[in-house]
Amino acid sequence: MRKVSSMAAAVALTLGCTGVAVVSAAGPASATCSHSHSNIDTKLGSLFNASNVNIRSGPHTTCGSLGYGQLSHSVDFHCYTNGDRVSANGHTTYTWTYLRDSTTGVSGWVADALLDNLGSSVAC
Repeated sequence: MRKVSSMAAAVALTLGCTGVAVVSAAGPASATCSHSHSNIDTKLGSLFNASNVNIRSGPHTTCGSLGYGQLSHSVDFHCYTNGDRVSANGHTTYTWTYLRDSTTGVSGWVADALLDNLGSSVAC
């Protein structure tokens, strides 16, 4: 499996212990906008699957927006990490890709539900 969300692991653990699944949509209590990343993915091109996509300072919806990606923009994927749940374009993901929007020069985190092929395939 390419990516495993921390939420899926938590649900599996809860089911294994009690037989009842408890799912919370809230982000991690220690959500921070400071995350390490490496430029280790070689994927690049027009990889946004929506317009006006927030490029954020961290992999959480509460992190500030640094700019907006557009369908026509070229991007360079770096890597992915776990973050807040985002639903868009028929997908729900808990992973975020760090990327550089080559068209605007803005670098930051984008929810994988807003990227072609659900974002980077290389963990940070």
